[in-house]
Amino acid sequence: MHARGVDLWPAELTRDLVEELHFGRRVRCYPADRPRTLVDLLERAAARVPDRDAVVAGERRLTWREFRAEVRRLATALHARHGIKPGDRVALLLVNGVEFCAGVFACAQLGAIAVTLNTKLKSRELEFMLQNSGARVLLMNAEWWREIEPIRGTTSCEAYYVTGEAPRGAEPFERLADGPEAPPPARPEEDDVAFIMYTSGTTGRPKGAEGTHVGIVSSAITYARCFGLRDDERTLVAVPLFHVTGLIAQLLTMAYLGGTTVVMRTFSAPEALRLLDDERITHMVAAPTVYVMLMNEAGYRERGRTLRVVAYGGAPIPQGTIRALGQWLPGARLHNAYGLTETSSPATILPAGDALRKSATVGWPVPTAEVCTVRPETGAPCAPDDVGELRIRGPMVVSGYWANPEATAAAMGDGWLRTGDLARIDREGYVTIMDRLKDMINRGGEKIYCVEVEEVLCDHPAVLEAAVVGVADPTYGEAVKACVVPRPGRSIEADEIREWVAARLAKFKVPREVAVLETLPRNPNGKVVKSALR
Repeated sequence: MHARGVDLWPAELTRDLVEELHFGRRVRCYPADRPRTLVDLLERAAARVPDRDAVVAGERRLTWREFRAEVRRLATALHARHGIKPGDRVALLLVNGVEFCAGVFACAQLGAIAVTLNTKLKSRELEFMLQNSGARVLLMNAEWWREIEPIRGTTSCEAYYVTGEAPRGAEPFERLADGPEAPPPARPEEDDVAFIMYTSGTTGRPKGAEGTHVGIVSSAITYARCFGLRDDERTLVAVPLFHVTGLIAQLLTMAYLGGTTVVMRTFSAPEALRLLDDERITHMVAAPTVYVMLMNEAGYRERGRTLRVVAYGGAPIPQGTIRALGQWLPGARLHNAYGLTETSSPATILPAGDALRKSATVGWPVPTAEVCTVRPETGAPCAPDDVGELRIRGPMVVSGYWANPEATAAAMGDGWLRTGDLARIDREGYVTIMDRLKDMINRGGEKIYCVEVEEVLCDHPAVLEAAVVGVADPTYGEAVKACVVPRPGRSIEADEIREWVAARLAKFKVPREVAVLETLPRNPNGKVVKSALR
């Protein structure tokens, strides 16, 4: 099955699309007067709304004029002290804050590449990424020095700049931030790489996805159009900025609009509820669990009345949670979204009016995207409603994997990104993600998609989170195992879970085993490690 976003979204969102050539692929792009790079996003915002809040982080509050000055000071220092030039890599091992936001734009000002590192990683993982990317400078928080100090001699970094008190072997970040401000010495091209973001590595070594300026800008415009965003939006970032959701769906989309990004150093439900009101937040993108945690807080119903757009993704969301969100925020538009690091965030978006009618789907391909499903064994196209591997094409797809031509050729050599996700596309063009290709359960020839069972489990009133895996079965080859996390103050019995599923799904999908856990095991990128559950 094949679906094109240009054919599905209203004409006012698609009539000005143009066809262009990027990375040897002919793709649909937004009109020629669009911003071309991250530098354009920053310069346009600073020129259009210089006195509007750009970034708010704790006690720091910078307007777009002030934020541009901060970016230019950092870029000037990196160029003057280390000769950072187009194509060089600068790594960021930073929690959410002004330093991270400025670091991304400072790299763009120099035509350099920001390597955004997960702050949950350990020395061995960081060593591989720093070696693989060839980063020349590392910008970091002091608390991660314990992971970096042992590997200093094995990376390509010539300098380490640390926020706060710098330990021996590092320099204070303030030496970069307090210097003179100068115009950028180089400007990137839109097909240049803007960031390297490492995938979670669940199937081997992490791969450094090359996010390009054209892909990032395309995604920012997509969010603005498909969410119906205004130029005065204020977003609350409750997820890490080193992932595409926080970085692109929020920070860089706000840069495109000239809106405001309010960042939380780390997520706290009570603090998030306070910020929704104190900062008059209008827009938010987060995993479903974040919203569940917010709605578990006392007094939440009186908070967040300024929210206009609420988006979620990354995990199944039960209809009950969608209804609860709608009751809490009746004036907000609700959107499901699906994307990958390799698609620079959004590949599909569910129109707001379909939040309940099509709640099991992740919506239509975004206006600039084409998607299709093929049979994994043969590559033959699937018929409507058949399940196959989802493939994606468009300007938002990354240009490749850094220093890994073999992985690039395997994943996107023919211009279509092989997602590794099993999906179904219906006759209306809506996409439903069924499972990871490697996680599908085969019980005596019956195919069981984990997502379907997980959605039913998450509908249980006592279940906060759930994950389903296949386990060995002497009779059927594989059987279903459910792992559930109770809501705070609730308890769950295995038989209760089996009865709940049996009342809603076919008998062969009912879990043979049920494990009640305090938390689900996750890798540093936040994905559930299903191998640890089997």
